[in-house]
Amino acid sequence: MSNKELIITLIQQDLKHTQLTSGLDKVGLDTEKHHLQLLELVSELMEVPEKIDFDWGQVYYDLLREAEKFEIKHTTDALRPYAELCYHQLALYMEFEKTKTQLSAN
Repeated sequence: MSNKELIITLIQQDLKHTQLTSGLDKVGLDTEKHHLQLLELVSELMEVPEKIDFDWGQVYYDLLREAEKFEIKHTTDALRPYAELCYHQLALYMEFEKTKTQLSAN
């Protein structure tokens, strides 16, 4: 499995977990302490620079929250296209920040 495929699979699992915890929150169960903390792992695998880590993480969480809008299925297969989109948006965000830094240095 390539690094990219691993990252997409992790995002896919995090999306599914987010659906679960969101649903439990809606019925009054506190899930604040039940996060998988995959953000750190995905960030490390994508080699997110420290200087943009916080903002990149916010983009990651914003994308995860979108999973609440999708119908919950028994498997993660339906979330695969969105996980791929999340990966590409996160990679684009890093590229944007890198370009912005280069431009401000010139």
